[in-house]
Amino acid sequence: MSVKIQHIVTGELESSLPVSLLNAGAHPDLPVEERRPFGWRTDIRRRNGDITEGVMVPVPVWLIQGTDQVILVDTGLGDIDEVSEMQSRYGVDFVASRSDGQDLVQGLSRHGVTPEDVDTVILTHLHFDHVGNNELFPNATFIVQKDELPQAEEPPSFCMFYYPEYSYKIDAVRDRLQIVDGDHRINNSVRLVKIGGHTPGCMVVMVETDAGTVCLTSDVMYNYRNLELNWPMGSFWDLPELMNGYDRIRKEADIIIPEHDWKFRELYPTGEIG
Repeated sequence: MSVKIQHIVTGELESSLPVSLLNAGAHPDLPVEERRPFGWRTDIRRRNGDITEGVMVPVPVWLIQGTDQVILVDTGLGDIDEVSEMQSRYGVDFVASRSDGQDLVQGLSRHGVTPEDVDTVILTHLHFDHVGNNELFPNATFIVQKDELPQAEEPPSFCMFYYPEYSYKIDAVRDRLQIVDGDHRINNSVRLVKIGGHTPGCMVVMVETDAGTVCLTSDVMYNYRNLELNWPMGSFWDLPELMNGYDRIRKEADIIIPEHDWKFRELYPTGEIG
């Protein structure tokens, strides 16, 4: 079996233009329609009834099949009500939603995989929408960068996408954490590249497939506008480090897949790469 990557959506999150593009993409020579991400809407309804503009982005996990292990990249969006209530305590009112068919266990089953089958989970970073279903995988080893753990366990108040209430998602798998520091190879087909930039220990995943070297960027590249314009998203830890990462990804990957963009399904209608 050749190596295949499957896109499994676990829900959606609202994203504003300032989150999608640094400085909302403001540029005198860049028309607004050329900086709005794919799927821009003016009718997003928040829980309090407010109507706002923005984009509802997918929150995926990536299933890698065809190597000597069953590998999952991140665990996606957890309980929607828990996430919404947690974020609201910090003044974040962005919409979190899940529609029929966006259940992670069901998504895995469509590819013949159960949670018990997963051998390795790569936690690209520890923001809430990447660790939400950690507890579902009883037999998996969880790989994370050393530099991610301090903020996830005791986040400073200015790191709002890490929430102290959500540290239990790390505690649930603590005895199975494999902590790495820097680039790390899992097998002949899958290697991890520490980029940082978005968060202190954010990783991208390089996968060798018949289609070429695929880079799953995690939130290093949030959407295809980041890729097309070489313009980062608005949430970052170290901007020079992030932009150096863009250069490295372009040099090492044949196919670059931004993390949170429904345009992926326009380019890959089946959700499969490889």
